[in-house]
Amino acid sequence: MYIYGIHPVEELLLTVPEKVLKIFCEDPSATKFAEIRKIAESHGMKFVHADADELDHIAEDGNHQGVVVHTTPFEYDSLDNILRMNANESRACVMVLDQIQDPQNLGAIIRSAVALGVTGIIIPKRRAASVTPAVVRASAGQALKVRVAIVTNIAQTLEKLKKEGWWTVGAAAGEQSTDLWKIDFDMKAALVMGSEHQGLRRLVAEKCDFQVRIPMASGVDSLNVASAASIMLYEVRRQWAAR
Repeated sequence: MYIYGIHPVEELLLTVPEKVLKIFCEDPSATKFAEIRKIAESHGMKFVHADADELDHIAEDGNHQGVVVHTTPFEYDSLDNILRMNANESRACVMVLDQIQDPQNLGAIIRSAVALGVTGIIIPKRRAASVTPAVVRASAGQALKVRVAIVTNIAQTLEKLKKEGWWTVGAAAGEQSTDLWKIDFDMKAALVMGSEHQGLRRLVAEKCDFQVRIPMASGVDSLNVASAASIMLYEVRRQWAAR
């Protein structure tokens, strides 16, 4: 996999330097690469010079900002491992993303999730964005800090979470939904977000213990899924901090 962009590369070098195979850079001596250079040198890594055209080709015309790193493939975790990590916790939060297809949205959600203390991200195997270089960049490198599990069936995964003591909370704008602020998040919460275009699928929604909506000003029907996820995550964190 190729990770590109100054901030994602910095996060990669700080978080998992052992995954780095090569660092391609247009001008390693440039001031904007000072932090990358410092971290790389501390690990005994050297730069491979590459001009702009070469970097464009490697990054598949992504906004590389003059630096691209070749890494080992992204390593997904397992759902069972994420559950084991939280088995003895009375409060925890994971995100279940049902068919989020836009890499920018997935990256933005992961960035907020890491910032607000989520311990795992669960995504489906089909009809969904996976962790790609574009997702890593959109997450500002934070995708490298969180455990991501791929599952074959989201509805069955929610059932498994519930059997393991998690409460499933789905984002849904319908009249039957409860205002987000009215939910007590003193629990192990699995926040469930639907796709950009159709929201929660019927069967997935039926597996949620709670369906919640974000109260908004009149005339506003919905939020971008990444924005909605950030608000839900913040509310969980706010309640935990207040206890």
